[in-house]
Amino acid sequence: MRWIVLLLFVCNLGLLGWFTTAGQERSMVVRPVGDTGSSGSIALVSEADPEQLDAASGKAEAEAVRGTAQISDRGVGGSDTAAASAASLCALVGPFEEAYQGEDVAQRLNALQVSARAQEIAMQGQMRYWVFLAPLSSTREAFRRLRELQSEGIDSYVIPKGSLENGISFGIFSERGRAEGLTQELKSQGVAAQFREEPQTYLEHWVVLGGEDTQLSPEFWQQLQRDYPGIEQRQNLCSEIQGASES
Repeated sequence: MRWIVLLLFVCNLGLLGWFTTAGQERSMVVRPVGDTGSSGSIALVSEADPEQLDAASGKAEAEAVRGTAQISDRGVGGSDTAAASAASLCALVGPFEEAYQGEDVAQRLNALQVSARAQEIAMQGQMRYWVFLAPLSSTREAFRRLRELQSEGIDSYVIPKGSLENGISFGIFSERGRAEGLTQELKSQGVAAQFREEPQTYLEHWVVLGGEDTQLSPEFWQQLQRDYPGIEQRQNLCSEIQGASES
């Protein structure tokens, strides 16, 4: 009887050892980290090969760098868009004979949720040609020279201000040929006259809309034309319009 009990005890120990060994083998079957054959497997980091971990870490860093480069490229594209918008066009409506007329139209547009403002804009007119004597050292010297010229029958006057202050003016002409002819005539009389082009500018009253995409409705535009005959719509660089108003 005692041998039978002892035999059963030894058999139980054997079975316990077999089950323990088999469980450990199953728990140690781990798919390598670098295996991409199955996306559903899970690997324990503590059981992975250090070389495989280094390779996986390098791949992750490369992906992160590529993602950052893509974000940077999008940022550069945004700066290009900002540069393009800086050179955008502004829509203009006008000109108006009086400043209050432009202000009235701007208020009407603002009431319709259209961004608009009345503004004086410097317009370039016909080129002029100024015949003159270069500025002298002082106002006193300029008037002394003026008396000499007038005594010789030369029509002239002292320039009171500007870049030619204390110079002598002989006239401003709309035709280049007349300016050149007078200059040569004065030089033949011993006067060191010269001439230069002077762009003629003048101010006009316009309404500046918020941007190039702003469009007036046909009904509103027709009403404006009835109220202010002769007005028109134009487009110009916004930066140039601002520069004209600031100058």
